[in-house]
Amino acid sequence: MLTLDSLSRSFHGQKVLNAVSLEVPEGQVACIVGPSGCGKSTILRLVAGLDVPDAGRIVLANTALSGPGWALEARKRRLNMVFQDYALWPHMRVAQIVGYGLTHLIRAERDARVAALLDQMQITALADRLPSQISGGQQQRVAIARALATDPDLLLLDEPLSNLDVQLRLDMRMEFADLFARVGKTVLYVTHDPLEACSFADLLVVMRTGEIEQSGPPQELFAQPRSAWIATLAGYDTRMPGRLLNTPDADNILVDIAGQHVTLPRKALAGDARPNSAVNVMLHPGSITLGQPVGAAGQNHLTGVVRRCLFEGRDWRVTLDLGPTGTAALALMSPQRLVEGEQVDIWFPRDAAVIFAND
Repeated sequence: MLTLDSLSRSFHGQKVLNAVSLEVPEGQVACIVGPSGCGKSTILRLVAGLDVPDAGRIVLANTALSGPGWALEARKRRLNMVFQDYALWPHMRVAQIVGYGLTHLIRAERDARVAALLDQMQITALADRLPSQISGGQQQRVAIARALATDPDLLLLDEPLSNLDVQLRLDMRMEFADLFARVGKTVLYVTHDPLEACSFADLLVVMRTGEIEQSGPPQELFAQPRSAWIATLAGYDTRMPGRLLNTPDADNILVDIAGQHVTLPRKALAGDARPNSAVNVMLHPGSITLGQPVGAAGQNHLTGVVRRCLFEGRDWRVTLDLGPTGTAALALMSPQRLVEGEQVDIWFPRDAAVIFAND
């Protein structure tokens, strides 16, 4: 298990990490997501031993890596890191790169270990090539094979897909899911893309301004985000300002959105809000149906006017004004282009929304 206990770090008087605590069970994949500057890469550097924390402890497999005033040398930590740029030596062949950390083994054992790793990463045919002679995705596999060669207790990855093109990133998500399942290693993975993280994370950790805002299984965070900011990361990119109305219903709340009323489950409201207080109703575009669906009786209905329609490769992203421009808007995906200024009706399930007090 990897344990971060009240970990803090400051640079030039500015706190980058503020008492961060996290536990990653052995064999699980923890993905840290968040915007640039939130502290996620600083955590990776502290765990790797490339930096020293100001306060707090790091423990891996019951071995202390750092504590107040001291830190174990990076070379003595049973972990390896895959960097963003892969850091492959340009003058060495793939097999040499993978076996670089195995000089303590006799030749036959080293060759067998390298061959097994090349086979596991499906790059056996690349053994005699230089890094310049293989693709970005293949270079990534080489970097991971090198990191696995010494059988570390922990594997660290710092935005390893950021330098790949869009299609290759999608392909590598699936490969990572298979790889992590095969090797059974504890993994700490840093990315700015929550969808990438959800492809293989057992534990999703959302950071903002040096602190963990929420952590848990990806399905839990996507279903029950604790803040409007986390909801946005989870894909709830429709954010409609509304006003909470008074209702005697113990299980549901009534919200006025630009003069239109919707009924939502009370459990979807994060925190406390009094009647007549301002709230934000957030929806994922995929939960919205254009036109009346079958079983619409149990859904909310809104009418809007098309403000914008943008093609996104397969479907059209439509922005609707639900009242006068600037009061409330809604985004949805449509299989066909809609005409700007056209009035349309949409429906969405009552349990598809998350609601937050206006911030």
